[in-house]
Amino acid sequence: MLVDTTGLFLSAVGAVAGVVSAYFAYVAVRHQLSRRRRRPVPSIAPPEPVPSAEGGPRYDVFVSYGREDADWVRAFAARLREAGLNVAYDEVVSRPGEIRVHTVEAAIREAAHGLLVFSAASMSSGWVRQEYAALMQSSIESGRLFIPVVVGDVELPEFAATRYFADFRGLDDRSGHDGVYERRVDEIARVLHGR
Repeated sequence: MLVDTTGLFLSAVGAVAGVVSAYFAYVAVRHQLSRRRRRPVPSIAPPEPVPSAEGGPRYDVFVSYGREDADWVRAFAARLREAGLNVAYDEVVSRPGEIRVHTVEAAIREAAHGLLVFSAASMSSGWVRQEYAALMQSSIESGRLFIPVVVGDVELPEFAATRYFADFRGLDDRSGHDGVYERRVDEIARVLHGR
């Protein structure tokens, strides 16, 4: 009977030793995996605005929009320029033969602030989604202003919805509306000028 008890005891010790060694192997593997996850991922966010020859950003604001809103954006950007702002958007910064993604990326990087025109067209555009991501990340990481401008009946994405938006639904530069359009453009211009 003594032999049977000793064998049982040694079997139990062996089982415990196996469980303990399996646990330590598990901990070692988890530690290695968590170290891999913590490695810094290189950022592809636009850096701080690139200074112009005068020392400030090259553009006061970059405007992102959907193609179908191009006429509205041209008139809107013209009003911002009349208010003394240097406005960048794809049609303004593009030159024949240049690569679109590089040109737009440079304009976003060289702008002090960002503005996105939200409409059904912009919400369904792959280009606008990429520009939105760059503008929002830049706003969060470097404090640049991000201004949502709503021109259509759309639900703002979660991050954009954290900002007060400029409501231009039903308004354009020819709409009259007792000067509401002009007052909203002026308000955006004042904010972008830092006033």
